Order: sequence, then structure tokens, then C-alpha cells
Amino acid sequence: MLLCAVAPAAPAHAAPAELRLGYVEYFLPGVDRKDVALAVQMWARRYVETERGLGVRLSAFASRGEIRAALLSGQLDVVHLPTVDYLLLSREMDLKPFGVPVTDGEFGERYVLVVPRGSGVTSIGQLRGARLLVQAMSLGQESLPARWVERLLRDQGLPPAARHFASMTYEVQPSRVLLPVFFGQAPACVVTERSLRIMAELNPQIEAQVERVAVSPPLIDFVMCLAPSVDPSLAPRYAELGLGLSDNPWGRQMLLLLQLDGIAPFRPEAIEPARRLVEP
Repeated sequence: MLLCAVAPAAPAHAAPAELRLGYVEYFLPGVDRKDVALAVQMWARRYVETERGLGVRLSAFASRGEIRAALLSGQLDVVHLPTVDYLLLSREMDLKPFGVPVTDGEFGERYVLVVPRGSGVTSIGQLRGARLLVQAMSLGQESLPARWVERLLRDQGLPPAARHFASMTYEVQPSRVLLPVFFGQAPACVVTERSLRIMAELNPQIEAQVERVAVSPPLIDFVMCLAPSVDPSLAPRYAELGLGLSDNPWGRQMLLLLQLDGIAPFRPEAIEPARRLVEP
């Protein structure tokens, strides 16, 4: 699930260099941390260490504050940051982004506010007091779909989500948010456009029984970055491996966990829709 690095070829007798990778543990709600850790370890041991000859030290952090302290003290080389964390931390330190997720040939994901067909709901304002299920890659206000919902409410002059909805529940698995709406067990959900399409292909009745109320711009869930203290001369080598996750089976396993097609080189314009949700 994390980014990566490539080291220059070293003599056979030399001890491999060590790459220090950091990520935020809350990044995947609804996914067993053991599964995530195993996928990362398999990639690090089987590919980076065995095939690339580069030692890897993995560090998981429980909050933005923890990873901020590690970055400021020079303890990390590369970090995998939820987009909200990246945008906030980049205000105070020189993070060097190099990779962003690609889905269906587009940077990031489009999120859709979905309700049962025939419910009569045509705007988010009509969901006052309702329960909202959200497919998200990170929790609460760290979640871009949650911030998109807040923007929809604010643009219509409505109160914040905490007061508008009875509750908001976050899950990474689309079936846990879409199927309750399909079966009439929940009044609304936010799900990615791709998840909705795939589930409708598996069960065409889903498309017939739900309808879209709003669609977000493409939103990038995370950013791969070099830490401020990394030697700039190493950047191309780190980026080479980070952008090539789909080139090896262990990297593809991580992409599968993240429900992504691949990683593309960072482009400033790709993150602008997310920036507009995070900044005032």
C-alpha cells in the first residue's frame, strides 16, 4: 500500500541501504490492519529487499501529529499520506509529492450521493435527520467524501453534517454502504462512481433501484511524498519504484487493497479539487 524506493546498484559484499517508509494507520476504515501490514511487508521483503537489494523500515502512525513529528525530526524518507494530511502538512514543511492514484484513467475517484429510486429525494437538504453511509478511505473529517458532503451542505445554506444528519458511518467496502440503500435499510449513501458501476454490472437491479443526487469532482485520496530531509538526488530512484507498483505481484496486491488501477506521476492540477474542499 505504500510507496517505495530504488537504490543504486551496490557491490555484492556491501550492506544494503535502508529506506524508512511511513504511513497513517487510520487510512483504511473497515480493513483489517493485519491484512494491510501483511501486504506491505510482502512487498517490502519479497520485492524491495530481495529484488532491489534495499532494506526497508516500516513505521505506522496513529495521527497526523505523530507523522508530523517524525517528518520534522528527519526519521522518514518517504510517506504515504491521506490527501487532507498532505495538504495540511505541506503548509508548514517542504513535502515533495511524486505519486497519486489513478482510477479508470482519471486522477482520483468521483463520489456519488445515492438514494433509493422513487424516494422523492432530489437534494441533500431533503436528507435532514437521515442516516448517511459513506464509502471512505479515511475517517471523519480526514475523509474527502465527508468534506465534499460538508461543501454540498454549505453551498445550500444548510447546517454542518453533524447537525444535518442523524449519523454518518464510514466503510471502505462499497457493499456495506450501497446494499443497505438498495434493500431499503438506509435512506442514502456516498459511494465511488466506480464501485457503483461495478456492483451494478454484477447485479443490474442495483442501477434500476437507486438514483444519483449529486456527483463530486475527481478526488485524490492519498499522495506519495518524499520527506523534506531526503537527498534530492535520490528522488528519481524513489519515484521509479513508487510509480511501478503494478509492475510486480506484491505491488499489485497493495493496489487491489486500495481498489486502484495504478499510481501516476504527481500533477499539481490533479489535487486542486481536493484542495478546494480542504482550504477555506
